[in-house]
Formats: sequence, structure tokens, C-alpha cells
Amino acid sequence: MREIDELLTALRGVFERAGQVSVELCEFITAESLSIADVTESWFEQCSPGGGPVSERTIEKLVEQRQTAARRKASRLFSEIELAILDDWQALEIKALTLSLKELLEV
Repeated sequence: MREIDELLTALRGVFERAGQVSVELCEFITAESLSIADVTESWFEQCSPGGGPVSERTIEKLVEQRQTAARRKASRLFSEIELAILDDWQALEIKALTLSLKELLEV
């Protein structure tokens, strides 16, 4: 539980920092952030019938692929400072989504 609280605090901090720098960046983060449903859908696509479980690393790679497309789009819209904040957000997003999916699978 402590890990989740720390992660939520870090995510909130990055989002607040983004808001201080750029409203447009906050809107971009909100629009481009991945939901657990998006990740779960990609995860199910990777699971083949009779195949083994998908590893945490595989989940991270799925999220990273989606984030790379968002990063490319952002690089045309934002300054280096804003992109650094987006990078921080995306790093935390990978942790949050991986943790969430892992928790869902253990239930």
C-alpha cells in the first residue's frame, strides 16, 4: 500500500509541475495517458490460447510502445522543459499501469 501511495504522490507532483509550466501540456497528458483498459486490451492481444502468462517486462514494453508514439507527437508541440516533464510522467505511468495490472491478475 505504501508503494501505491508514493506512486500517487509522485504522479500528482508531476501533474502539478506540468500545470505550472503549461496548461496545454496538462491537457496533452490527460488526453494521451493510457488507461488500465488500454493496457489490458493490449495484454490480452499478446496472450495466446494455451500460452504462458505475459511477464511484467512484456507489459512494460506494451506501454512503452504506446508512449513512444505519444512522445513523438509531443516533440512537435512542446519545449524541452515540457518534454522532460512528460518523460517523468510516462516513467511513472509505466510503474502505475504495471502495478495495477499485476494487482488485477493476482485477484
